[in-house]
Amino acid sequence: MALPELESARLLLRPRRPVDLDAIVRMNADPQVMLHIAAVGDPAMGREAVASRSFSHIARGLGYWSVFAREAPADFTGYVGLIPDGDAVDEIQLSYRFEARHWGKGYAGEAAACLLRHGFGTLRFAKIGVTTHPLNAASLRLAERLGFEAAPTDPDILIGDPPVPASRLQLTRDAWLRLTLPEA
Repeated sequence: MALPELESARLLLRPRRPVDLDAIVRMNADPQVMLHIAAVGDPAMGREAVASRSFSHIARGLGYWSVFAREAPADFTGYVGLIPDGDAVDEIQLSYRFEARHWGKGYAGEAAACLLRHGFGTLRFAKIGVTTHPLNAASLRLAERLGFEAAPTDPDILIGDPPVPASRLQLTRDAWLRLTLPEA
């Protein structure tokens, strides 16, 4: 199964390709981007680690999409992903990360909403989670604007440098449908 190309009003979401890895590694080397994620230089954010997890779940319809603005379709802006959230087959996580130069343009929200349409509409996932740093106010606001609500924290899921227990949020398909369907 290949991941589909997706589009929103201003963005093109293309399944991640090996050629995208250099842009992702550059983004992962930006201290501003990584402030609430991991230490710059963390091997888990390097090329080999990113490559190994980028393409490993495509057969399940999961993976990462590189995001490009329609007005500059060759200029990488960031990525969104639907990825496994633990070992359970039905546990899915929405992931998003954008280059700092593209912050404040609404790209993250637009790309994430597009991916939620795919995840809940096409793939019919029952629920999708978000894991973020408890001090990452922008990420928390985005998740809340998308309809995510607080979920129980797992003290074993750590994020940041130094590591702290991650904030967890969740959105169910039923809640998403209520948010996206026009009222009669």
